[in-house]
Amino acid sequence: MKHPMRILLMILVILIGFIARAENKLQLCTEYDANGDPKTTFPAWKIRKTSNFMYVLYKSDTPIEDSLYIFLEKTYSRKDTAYYEYDHYYLVPDASKKFAANKYIFSKPGNYRISVFDRHTEKLLQTYTTFIEFADDEYKDPYYTDTWYYNQAEIYFCDSIVDDKLVGRSDVFSYQPGGNKIMLYIAQQNKNPLKTQHLIVKIFSRGTNQLIKTNSYNIGNKWFWTYLPMTIENKGKYTVEMYNEDDLFVSKADVEIK
Repeated sequence: MKHPMRILLMILVILIGFIARAENKLQLCTEYDANGDPKTTFPAWKIRKTSNFMYVLYKSDTPIEDSLYIFLEKTYSRKDTAYYEYDHYYLVPDASKKFAANKYIFSKPGNYRISVFDRHTEKLLQTYTTFIEFADDEYKDPYYTDTWYYNQAEIYFCDSIVDDKLVGRSDVFSYQPGGNKIMLYIAQQNKNPLKTQHLIVKIFSRGTNQLIKTNSYNIGNKWFWTYLPMTIENKGKYTVEMYNEDDLFVSKADVEIK
């Protein structure tokens, strides 16, 4: 049987090692202090269309002897959630060698994945993800919208709408001979207007991604929600995608007829 003091010592060593490793951190911030601690940081950011800069900051539990390599990836639309190469640059180590930082100018909305590497060994040190979107007042221009403007648009399906309430809300419906008539409800959860006079709904077969049909609907430009009737003739699993009149992706949802 192991001596209690020896067990305690082993636990302390493990805890100390864990705490030390936990000091490694990569993040964005607006500023940082002399110790490399960020003063202001957020899980998501809002920027101007003219762009904003932030600091990419990496704090290490081991001395940083040279500049570090930063690799940036981002999503380019809300429909495609894959990350693609966007940019790369370097972080400059502080004289203390405890952290490295550099300014980076962000001008495009999207989900970002930022990775820091040792530039000599090419070893991955840390990865950080964040979401960047345009500030709300950047969309006051009635003629300017992008797909990230609709990041709070959500689609629901139901049997009917009664007194603005969804009746029989579901994403699975029992097959009806002659076709299932389903009500599609779309709403901006932040109550921002949809800013389009037409909504285009495309129905795809899940798995094969075959386009089954496309429907176009007229709506009010200032509406932030509406409901649209649609019919699906056959059993199956489907993905419903919605676009505005400028072919910008708004939202999507899955539905099944069985």
